[in-house]
Amino acid sequence: MTLTIALSIVLALLFVATGAGKLFGAKTSLEARDHFRMSSALWRTIGALEWAGAAGLVVGLVTWQWVAHAATVGLGLLMVGATITRLRYDSKPTGVVVDLVLLALLITLLFLDR
Repeated sequence: MTLTIALSIVLALLFVATGAGKLFGAKTSLEARDHFRMSSALWRTIGALEWAGAAGLVVGLVTWQWVAHAATVGLGLLMVGATITRLRYDSKPTGVVVDLVLLALLITLLFLDR
């Protein structure tokens, strides 16, 4: 259970941070958006979904486990999309590796005993 709590909190903080960059227009985030040729509305929507997923991870720890499971699956789907996007537009393997590591952590969290 301790691993579940720690992993949920770490992932929630990571997704809050990345979502904040998208929602509030951090310079590096805007550069990434332009590199991936995404609209402002889509970029902000992804940021909002990251925040919703982070909130779901925390809520799932406190109350309903199914919320955490749904948030984990949703964030996992976002990471699949991020990986595909990076493979289409990015030549740097580090971004793809980071996305795949986050996806692996989300899958691990999904299958941990809650």
